[in-house]
Amino acid sequence: MLQVLIVSEVDTVHPILVPLLRGDIEKQAGRLVVPVGDKLVDHNPSFMLYLVTRNASPQLSPDVLPLLTTTNFSITRSGLESQLLSLTLQHEQPELESRKAALLASEAGLKLQLTGLEKQLLQALATSKGN
Repeated sequence: MLQVLIVSEVDTVHPILVPLLRGDIEKQAGRLVVPVGDKLVDHNPSFMLYLVTRNASPQLSPDVLPLLTTTNFSITRSGLESQLLSLTLQHEQPELESRKAALLASEAGLKLQLTGLEKQLLQALATSKGN
């Protein structure tokens, strides 16, 4: 059975949770335990912990940050407009939406190509000699 704990309005991660986040699981007397503070607490392998905040940039210490997976669910007005336009085009004029998707993919490829060319140009300038 999946056990989930959702903690809302979290702006920092208390150090007492670090062993749990790190997965410091020990086996004692045939049980899986994890240290929380000065106590050993039974650990269920299907346990999931979600820390939720409304803060766009929570204050996470550098030692805790790699232990977490952060997901930003905020949406901007322009992002929402783009999604709604895409859905409308897909429904009303699917061929136009397909063309738009192809153009966006092409643009992404061209941006990657431009980045590569810029790196080559900088390398050539860095290794050139003379005036």
